[in-house]
Amino acid sequence: MSKIEGYSIYQSFYEKSVKSNKTEQTEKQKVSESKAAKTDRLEKENKVTLSKDAKKLLEELKKTYGNMDFIIADYDSEEEAQEYLSRGTKEYSVLIDPETLEAMAADEETKKKYIGILEDSVGQLTDIKEQLGEKESEVTHIGISIDGDGKVSFFAELEKVGERQKEFVDKMREAKKAEKEENYEKTKKTTVQADSVEELLEKIKAVDWEQIKAEDTPTSGSRFDFSV
Repeated sequence: MSKIEGYSIYQSFYEKSVKSNKTEQTEKQKVSESKAAKTDRLEKENKVTLSKDAKKLLEELKKTYGNMDFIIADYDSEEEAQEYLSRGTKEYSVLIDPETLEAMAADEETKKKYIGILEDSVGQLTDIKEQLGEKESEVTHIGISIDGDGKVSFFAELEKVGERQKEFVDKMREAKKAEKEENYEKTKKTTVQADSVEELLEKIKAVDWEQIKAEDTPTSGSRFDFSV
């Protein structure tokens, strides 16, 4: 192969790679903007005003349950609940609507009832660790929502990280280009929702990663810690 032919092949590969990268970046930007727009909308809509007693109770809950993020918000769908719960950074995220928190703050029996529901729900989650097997490492976050009727919904975020994509960088190096490219991991993410811990376990085990589209991400999410 002549130098000219080699350069032409490399130039064609480089132009296709640049075009592909631009397309991917555009798609990522659209998704990012879409998520950001949804977050902004939810934050604007969720202007919760709590009474003094409700605020005091919220602080009490945060102090008592240090491994939980308590999110007080109105939500109309499972999708919105998932959006709120995904913002949590602790072991568990707990979503409670303002009316329920106010009812808990106003009546000791109601408070005991919902705290009992919360503790029972979290207790059940700790029991599924051994049953998850290899799937345990794929769970990155757990969320719980409790509505005004005491109904609990469970949410689990899962992530599967693949091999780093180095082909483009390697070929660039072979072509003796000094450009630096960031390595990304192919990551697959999904969220499952259930009305019981047993159903949540079944849905986590049933996740078929072959049916989920991968996305590029510079870093992988932290793994969920089931220990209490």
